[in-house]
Amino acid sequence: MKIVYLLLLLLGGAIALARIWVSIKRARDLPAHSWDEKLIAKLRAEGSDPFQPHDVVFFFGMPSEAAARRVVERLAREGFEAEYKHVPDQPEFCYAVHAQRSLRLSVPDMKATSRRFNALADEFHGRYDGWAAAHNKRQQDG
Repeated sequence: MKIVYLLLLLLGGAIALARIWVSIKRARDLPAHSWDEKLIAKLRAEGSDPFQPHDVVFFFGMPSEAAARRVVERLAREGFEAEYKHVPDQPEFCYAVHAQRSLRLSVPDMKATSRRFNALADEFHGRYDGWAAAHNKRQQDG
């Protein structure tokens, strides 16, 4: 009788593990929705015109004033309005960098920008914190 219970227990465990594995595989195979896609979709759903430029602000956290200054200089050379400020209550990334530019919001372009800005932040041992955009409402016909 104990062997039957042990076999049923092992069979139940194997079935549970198989279901977990299938669920993980399905989740991994689904297309990933990035922050960039979600934010653009939200802006469009709220009435922003995807064909017009939006004022976009990008956020970075830097560990030192020297790193923040170098990131600002590089972004300024690329046409961004950029500045940094000291944030004393953030011990690890105590300098915040904000960079602004007017851009059209396409998912491929914003994903590429986020990848590039992650690499830029890594280069200076900082962190890229994403972006935000002001609404640019669609023009009403008539």
